[in-house]
Amino acid sequence: MSKLRRYTCKRYIYSDLKLIIKYFLKPLGFFLELVFAYGMLYLLISIFGGVISVGGDAVEDGMDVFVRTNGVHTDIVLPVETETYDWKNFIPTDDYPSNSTFRYIAIGWGDKGFFLDTPTWAELKFSTAFNAVFVNSPTAMHVEYLDHEPAISESCKLVQMEKGNYSELIEYITGTFKTKEGQVDIIPNRGYWNNDNFYEANGNYSMFRTCNRWTNVALKVAGIRTGLYSLFSNDIMRHLD
Repeated sequence: MSKLRRYTCKRYIYSDLKLIIKYFLKPLGFFLELVFAYGMLYLLISIFGGVISVGGDAVEDGMDVFVRTNGVHTDIVLPVETETYDWKNFIPTDDYPSNSTFRYIAIGWGDKGFFLDTPTWAELKFSTAFNAVFVNSPTAMHVEYLDHEPAISESCKLVQMEKGNYSELIEYITGTFKTKEGQVDIIPNRGYWNNDNFYEANGNYSMFRTCNRWTNVALKVAGIRTGLYSLFSNDIMRHLD
């Protein structure tokens, strides 16, 4: 090969490399930097937001409310009927034909796809988890009517609040439900058991707005001590001891 041909060949290779760097490697590097920055932000928020306490302490002789967890997800459990509010007027008991009594109601907010498609952890799909974490996905409310008072344990804490704060908590929770002509919008035949149901909800789920973040905001509204920005169940329960 002549020197001229070798020079021409090298020139084209060099030109191609410049194009690869310009149109592929530089955007890839920018993307990786963005992912790293996003990940560090999430890490800082998840660590410090869950540890730093905000809000007041529970009051004595106030309205009883429970917060429970299955280790990943948190629910708020309230008495069905008080002088402040009757949940039977908002969540129709006709949706729960197997229930004979309605003493407490457990309510949680979360990713709709995760709720409906993952009744057990063994049925968790990568696509479901990916959408829940990285996509602003639609949401649902999970409601369970209980015939007994929850037992206090490491996974179920009792808090008490003033009547005024309790009313604000009710307003926050009911405002998360989507309604049609003033009625909650049930997702039929999708409950896990015979005493629960799912309903359409307002808002979208993301890695910065998780089911536990919903509970976190609810506790702030109620004036209960909680994390500054809690994304995980442990960061909810640690402040209720």
